[in-house]
Amino acid sequence: MLLAIAMVIGIVLLNATDAEPPGAQVTTKAAGSSGKNSGGGGGSSGTTTTVAPTTTLPTHAPRDVKVIVANASTVKGAGAKASDALKPPGYNVLAPANATAVNESAVYFVPGYDRDAAALAAALQFPATAVKPVPNPPPLADSKGANVVIILGADQAPRFASAAATTTTTAKPATGATTTTAKAATGATTTTTARPASSSTTSTTKKP
Repeated sequence: MLLAIAMVIGIVLLNATDAEPPGAQVTTKAAGSSGKNSGGGGGSSGTTTTVAPTTTLPTHAPRDVKVIVANASTVKGAGAKASDALKPPGYNVLAPANATAVNESAVYFVPGYDRDAAALAAALQFPATAVKPVPNPPPLADSKGANVVIILGADQAPRFASAAATTTTTAKPATGATTTTAKAATGATTTTTARPASSSTTSTTKKP
């Protein structure tokens, strides 16, 4: 009897162990499946944004940059003086020109020469805001193929005014001549000859 009861109890326990408890199954969906989410939308999709790299154009060698200075002020010789200031760095400086009078100076550049224009503005001590692309129509009718056109206005031209007038003075020495002739016994006769006081000649030469 005891053996039979033990066998029955073992069978019952074995059946209880093999059965899965309710709620034990877990369903896992692969990532990116098309099942609906709580918001009612489909599977999430990523957005890729490509940012173009920034390209900085190199500064050209000064000898490869053609620059022309146009005097747009009433200060005579300012264009030539500003042009001379750009020659030591080695820029290809063209002959200066004249332009319609303006109050504000500007440094205009053709495409690809923006950094060169900034360097030229710094060389002439112009503000950075003076650097601009060449407008249409251009500020100078004939730029002679220049890559950078500098318009020298009334605000900057006085710094490049011509040198002060040159004065040359020539003076004769203030010398006089005296000749004395004396005769013996009867008396003395003195003759004096003197040149006029020193004179000076002054000539003044003024550059345009």
